[in-house]
Amino acid sequence: MRDLIRFRVGLLLSLLFVLFAWSSGRDGNVQAKTYKKGFAYHKISSEMKSQMTGKSFPRSGAKISFSDLREVRVKYYDFKGKVRTGSLVVHKKIALKTAKIFYELYQIRYPVQKIRPIDMYDADDTRSMEANNTSAFNYRRVQGSTKLSMHSKGLAIDLNPRINPCIRNGVVDPPGGKVYKNRNVRKCKGKYRKYMIHKGDRVYKIFKKYGFKWGGEWYSLKDYQHFEYVG
Repeated sequence: MRDLIRFRVGLLLSLLFVLFAWSSGRDGNVQAKTYKKGFAYHKISSEMKSQMTGKSFPRSGAKISFSDLREVRVKYYDFKGKVRTGSLVVHKKIALKTAKIFYELYQIRYPVQKIRPIDMYDADDTRSMEANNTSAFNYRRVQGSTKLSMHSKGLAIDLNPRINPCIRNGVVDPPGGKVYKNRNVRKCKGKYRKYMIHKGDRVYKIFKKYGFKWGGEWYSLKDYQHFEYVG
């Protein structure tokens, strides 16, 4: 009888361990910290490390480690008003801030086309922007420079990049965002012009509230999609 009890207790403990590992992440040791239901962050899993290595994360020479990064899972409304789930990789010091930002964007129902790690596009920034994909970490240099981008530190987020393109010397990046070059909502011909980011609007204020500055305020170029953390 005692052996049967021990067996059942052992079986129950094993099942509890499996359930705990499943709920913590595929590694079994990646526990999420939840801000609100549907908005949480955790260490980078082994599976994600494999997906990132050789793409957004270099195989060698990086000035940052996986232990510095966190995956943030968020909910958002797409352009059809449907609730979706997305994922961003950011520096651990802004993981909670990122969850809070996207929770507030969700609360005001600001639509986002998609939120996927840039590795889904082989870390090709142009492909990701053309897909209007919102993303964060990508170990790369600033275009036309030898300087590492703030994305390399996981401290920058590009939001709806095709409708909030980067404009340098009149050149629009991504090219598919040319219709949104005119930032005047009344004159712009873009389908989603009312979701363009402007100084002082609700999106701008949410990011500013959590210590981010906006690329749309730069002088040498206008990077309307870009928010970077300055503390």
